[in-house]
Amino acid sequence: MKKHIKYIAALAVMASLAVTSLPHIEAEAKTLTELQNERDQLSKQTKEAQQKLKEAQQKQANVEAEITAMDDVINAAQKELDSAQADLDDVTARLEASQKALEEANIKREQQFVTFSGRMRFFYENSQLSYLDILLQSEGFSDMLRRLQYIDDIMSYDQNLLTELTATQNEIKTRTEEIKVEKEQSEYLLGVAQEKMDSLDAIVAEKRRLVESYAQDEAKYNQLISSNEKASQEAQAMINKILAEQTPSTTSYVYTGGQLNWPVPSRSASSSSLSSGYVSRNRPIGRGSEFHTGYDIPASYGSAVVAAEAGTVIYAGWMSGYGNTIMINHGNGLVTLYGHNSSLTVSKGDTVSRGQQVAKIGSTGNSTGNHCHFEVRVNGSHTNPEPYLGVPNIGY
Repeated sequence: MKKHIKYIAALAVMASLAVTSLPHIEAEAKTLTELQNERDQLSKQTKEAQQKLKEAQQKQANVEAEITAMDDVINAAQKELDSAQADLDDVTARLEASQKALEEANIKREQQFVTFSGRMRFFYENSQLSYLDILLQSEGFSDMLRRLQYIDDIMSYDQNLLTELTATQNEIKTRTEEIKVEKEQSEYLLGVAQEKMDSLDAIVAEKRRLVESYAQDEAKYNQLISSNEKASQEAQAMINKILAEQTPSTTSYVYTGGQLNWPVPSRSASSSSLSSGYVSRNRPIGRGSEFHTGYDIPASYGSAVVAAEAGTVIYAGWMSGYGNTIMINHGNGLVTLYGHNSSLTVSKGDTVSRGQQVAKIGSTGNSTGNHCHFEVRVNGSHTNPEPYLGVPNIGY
């Protein structure tokens, strides 16, 4: 009864997450049909959750690939931004230097203009006196000419220097204006590069938000799958208990040892024909690890699945994650199981011979492709098929 209540609690957790809800499960004992219906509904919801999980994982992988693919674009945009910033820094430095040079040129020209104007004013105001002084102080006519030439040279020098300073000032002013235009262009290009970078950053941020959203969906579906599987296992345990009570413990055939028949005749009886062995592995659907309780033998859809030994069919129908399943009792506590079939060709209670077809290959239940899941059970517990089939186990 405690086990049944625990199963009900698991169903309640699952129902809160699933898109569709299970019918209300009462705490009283269930019939075999009711348990099988509940288990089948769990299996259906699990497959839906697994499909949604797969879709979310694919979407997440696609977006992550897009983010990775954008790395080169972002790196190129960052280089453009860095280059634009460097250009702006350079032109700003040149503009500052040019403005400083222009300021110095203005000061020098102003100083020279003051000097030149002072001399001009002095000579103008004292021209008569100066020429008389020169005439009186000169030792001769040639000395007088030399003195007059000296004054003229000073005036010419001042005039030429002022002209040169003015030209330099105008040149620096022109260059400064050109640099200002260049700076405006650099600022514009920097703005364009920054807008491009901001746009890319926004795109990546949105994609990362999507990745996080898909990751949350995956966590939700994984929780749902885990809850479903737990509830399914408990339901199957109750079904197995009822079946065990309903199934005679004897069979007309008694297994006395020897190698079992290979269950998929379209594939060779060798390790190379296995896609998964009797081993702990990562779940093929969802996340986490599990112990794989048999051999997986892939084959074409509809290929024959045959009895590994003569015996009596004790189960023929849907079984939780196994999908369409056959179980054959060979006597002496030996039972073989054949899962994920597309269809069954025998029924419960049928007596089958070694090598007789019992089902057709498919991918029902928790399966990712067409194959036969083959198990060997001894006294109710699964065991390594290797010594019974003579085919070495594989590690994946």
